[in-house]
Amino acid sequence: MANMNGASEQVKAGRFYSINYGWYVMGSIWAINLMIPFAILSLGVMLPAMSEELDITPLQAGILGATGFLGSALVALPASIWLSKYSPKKITLLCVFLSGITLLIHGWAPSFEILLVARFLFVITAVSRVQAEVLLMQQWFASKQIPLVISISIGVVSIGQMAAVGLTPHLMLLFSGWRNMYFGMGILLLICALLWMFIAREQVQANIMKSDISRMRSPINVLRRYKFLWVLAIAPSGAALAWGSVMTFWPTHALDSLGLSLTEVGMVMTMFPAGGIAASFLAGPLSDLIGRRKPFLWVPGILLPPLYIALFITKLPILAGILLLVAGWNAMIWVPIMRTIPFDLRLAPRETAVATGLSMTLIPIVGAMGPLLVGAIQQITGSLQIGLLSIVVFPLTLLVGGLLIPETGSRRVIRDFATREEKLVT
Repeated sequence: MANMNGASEQVKAGRFYSINYGWYVMGSIWAINLMIPFAILSLGVMLPAMSEELDITPLQAGILGATGFLGSALVALPASIWLSKYSPKKITLLCVFLSGITLLIHGWAPSFEILLVARFLFVITAVSRVQAEVLLMQQWFASKQIPLVISISIGVVSIGQMAAVGLTPHLMLLFSGWRNMYFGMGILLLICALLWMFIAREQVQANIMKSDISRMRSPINVLRRYKFLWVLAIAPSGAALAWGSVMTFWPTHALDSLGLSLTEVGMVMTMFPAGGIAASFLAGPLSDLIGRRKPFLWVPGILLPPLYIALFITKLPILAGILLLVAGWNAMIWVPIMRTIPFDLRLAPRETAVATGLSMTLIPIVGAMGPLLVGAIQQITGSLQIGLLSIVVFPLTLLVGGLLIPETGSRRVIRDFATREEKLVT
């Protein structure tokens, strides 16, 4: 009887936490999500000063820009398979702590080579915690809440992106250079790790049945059962290639072509992530409202190429800001949708983590080629504009993939997912 009462108390506590405390857990993760993109994407604004101090060539600058993609491609899928077996609370703590240490190494780096290694290690540790975020979402939130939670999560990342390009010029002046910027960011992440130790909780009872199913088979099998997940993972890769190129090189291009100061370039550049912020927060609710997922992939695939062409040839700062805003919307609107679709399938927690990990592996493999391609073409031709124009067609992969994948929104619910799961188990 005592055991039954104890179980009842645990279930009641689980219900209480699932309504209330899950938002505190995700709030802590969102604080971390704010810092990670800030540290990664401030590179584009700091690059001119870093290049002058460390004698970095355009090709080396492209390699630095590509490192974020390459690190994700290397560890995202293995982490989703292996690290998803362990406590998401502990994995998050370890990864955030190590990320803070690597940022301190950024600030100390005496050469391009050490800076490159530090950036690569930072990305590896940052990406290795993503599957933990997926597991915590499934522990604390009902399925109908997931699109909203994902949209908020991606929206916070977009805020970090905007802060990176908008605040970095001012913070470089305030902290007397890019090195002190990295020291400051490293300390802030270590503080986040400390706070996580006290705030984080896990809610294991919420997914006992799905966890039991997941243990009966390897989570990697989900990629054989739902083969369209491969198309979903590859489809946005061209858009990621173009996005990474813009974030890395457009500030330098704007300094030369628009006649603006670094601070002014940073302010104009904030329009790109500002569009992304609006898209990220609204994508999930809008998709649920219309009951469709696919249009949020193929429509940006059509619009991004002409937007980027206009952005790279304009000489008007005001027009550049407008184009960045609209391009930013289209460059990010697909991200929450891509993350939501695996949840639509009602997969076991570790299987959802693997589906997310696959996209974070394949997208960066192609995405990493963008800064490398732009940097190489600039070094060969002497023109950064030609390098940027070379990547405008790649977002068309969104159009192709968006048309090929099945619809999983509420207007086209796949009703037999649960039945398929039962048959696979029995």
